[in-house]
Amino acid sequence: MTDLVGTAEIVGGAAVFLLFVYRQVKTGTRDAWREAAESQASHAEALEKRVGSLVESVEALRLENTALRNEVAELRSENRELREHIDRLIGGDGA
Repeated sequence: MTDLVGTAEIVGGAAVFLLFVYRQVKTGTRDAWREAAESQASHAEALEKRVGSLVESVEALRLENTALRNEVAELRSENRELREHIDRLIGGDGA
């Protein structure tokens, strides 16, 4: 009977030890996953801010590009008018 009690104590102690190790591994894994998720969330937030900044920059560049295209169109029109005027002054045929 004492052998049975001794064996039960050893098995019980081993079971408690294994349960403790299992819980530590499970807790460690959970904590590691939580840390990874928090890190990814932080990274995603930083990327979201960066993308927002880039979108604003692109919108500003598009507006500037539109303004420059309009200015170029005006300059081309003025250039055409000046060429026509010069041709008339020198008596050219415009070709």
